[in-house]
Amino acid sequence: MPSPRFVDRGAALGETTAGLQLHSGAGDHRGAAAGGTQQPALPGAPLLPPAAASAGRRSDSPWHALEIQSSEDGSGHVHHAKLEAAVLTAAALHTTDPTERLLPGAPSERRPSTPVLPGGISKRERMVMVSLFSLTAALLYADQNLMAPNLTAIATDFGFDEAQRDRMLGGVIAAAFYLVGAPAALLFGWLSDHVNRKRLLFAAVVLGEGPCMLTIFVTNYWQLFTLRLLTGIALGGALPVVFSLLGDLYDPSLRAGVSSIVQLSTGVGLAVGQGIAGFAGPAIGWRWPFFIVSVPAMIVACVMLLVCKEPKRGGTEAALQEQFQEHSLFEYTERMTWRKLGRLLLIPTNIFVILQGLFGCVPWGMILTYLNDYLSQNKGMSVQGATLVLLVLGIGGAIGVVGGGIVGQWLYNRRKWAMSVFIGTCTVAGVLPMYFLINADVKNVLPLTIIAALLAGGLSGTVGPNMRAMIINCNEPETRGMALAIQSMLDDLGKGLGPVFVSFFIQKLGRSGAFNLSTAGWIPCGLLLLGTAFTLARDEDAMQHRLRKVLSSYTFSSSTLNQLDEDEDGEVAEHEYTQRPLAAAATAADAFPSQHEQQQLGVVQLPLTAVEAALAKPLGDGRDDGGSVAGRPAPP
Repeated sequence: MPSPRFVDRGAALGETTAGLQLHSGAGDHRGAAAGGTQQPALPGAPLLPPAAASAGRRSDSPWHALEIQSSEDGSGHVHHAKLEAAVLTAAALHTTDPTERLLPGAPSERRPSTPVLPGGISKRERMVMVSLFSLTAALLYADQNLMAPNLTAIATDFGFDEAQRDRMLGGVIAAAFYLVGAPAALLFGWLSDHVNRKRLLFAAVVLGEGPCMLTIFVTNYWQLFTLRLLTGIALGGALPVVFSLLGDLYDPSLRAGVSSIVQLSTGVGLAVGQGIAGFAGPAIGWRWPFFIVSVPAMIVACVMLLVCKEPKRGGTEAALQEQFQEHSLFEYTERMTWRKLGRLLLIPTNIFVILQGLFGCVPWGMILTYLNDYLSQNKGMSVQGATLVLLVLGIGGAIGVVGGGIVGQWLYNRRKWAMSVFIGTCTVAGVLPMYFLINADVKNVLPLTIIAALLAGGLSGTVGPNMRAMIINCNEPETRGMALAIQSMLDDLGKGLGPVFVSFFIQKLGRSGAFNLSTAGWIPCGLLLLGTAFTLARDEDAMQHRLRKVLSSYTFSSSTLNQLDEDEDGEVAEHEYTQRPLAAAATAADAFPSQHEQQQLGVVQLPLTAVEAALAKPLGDGRDDGGSVAGRPAPP
């Protein structure tokens, strides 16, 4: 059999063969396609999956197909062996050195930044989407604390004494509000990894804010209890969905900063809701603040549904970025499974971040439920004065969220562990100004009270955006919703059970002792966050490695490997992706995996001499020889 000649079907010069996959057969002799250069394959090149070879079907792709043909044999028959090879053009790399072409940098180093996400979401559209998500979160959280400034007024309306006020309103309803949010968080977290997330967010808002709107018609305690129970659905289900969306809108270098915007909106919403209830409640009745907050929440949810787009899952991940940029129809189709849920619960960073919520949310349960009433009834402040202190605390939280998000992101982009040290230290330090608010004569030292409230809010506010960015960065796109939901669930359990524990502590220790004990919960919270300094970078690297493995199971449909399909206009048609077993694949995100990764993935090293031997083998025995070269009989 004559030696094969190379016909390059690529469109660019300076190409280097990256890998070979062989198909042999018999047929008519075909002429060489025009364009390209003729270069033999490099010895020892890894055998790549069809995804790499077929990627060349698009004219704008750096991958091109290479064909080998042979001339007539002695019997007059024409035999040709088609060799699909992945060829990477020099234009697709940062260097022209052939050695460096075969050893590209990490995916994050090679990934170009683009103002348009996969799916056509521009930078401007992302900003609009984040604004709507933030406004939705603000209005949801404005609803969270509407009862606190008017606990005494509600108790009087229902004929409760002080003990019943603390137990039935401060304890039972607050617990029910958050406890229903816990299963809602899990349900919506699971659904966010399976269905359209913007529609899911809309459903959460409607299901939660509808009952809030109906609170204006409440006439007895159990009606209020039932409606607050249903309203907790929105708070529990919405945030995991929002942060899952943010993870597919921004990459790790921006996630903490963007998360701080949404987290800031929740703090602003708390402050605004507290202000509406504190000022409007005594003037027009405690029921009206619920209606005032819920109506704009429903309107914004409708606008969000009409304006926002659903981002592609994994569109900002380093391991997937190259495929999204080269193939417009590429879809990351992985979904949440029970096995992935089990693995999620074993990731060390997830464990630290989730557990800290159990301790860290007890102080917040005390603050949101009791502190306003405590300052007005036990510390001699007016309802408006106590509301002002809570407003300042909310403003401090807003400053902490924005400043903490910016500082945390800056630290993360330089040393990932520094983000953990920053938020852990701030959390522990936040105990001191809160102790001042609980124990000092706040009525007579109002300037110091305002400063303490500002510090308490600012220090504790640094945690939220950085903590959620950690979860997003350490979990795959299909598991983030559930990871965020578990964190939110325990967060809600802490807030829901916190007031119950505090009401029990009040009976044993009095209000002051119970609030001091609750504030101490920030200490173990901060220590757990400090523990993530030892796990964050390792868990992120492990997640990217898992993504590269999963990507190797994606390829073009096999029918597109044999011909260049064209549409009616004569342009190359887009190809659908199908999924194939992982064991037979090489990593497509890293076109040239390391030897260790090749061994793990079952990649076969095929030297050039073996290729020549395979091509020289007589065709006609009809047997599949080892799975690399499929022989079939020649025509008579």
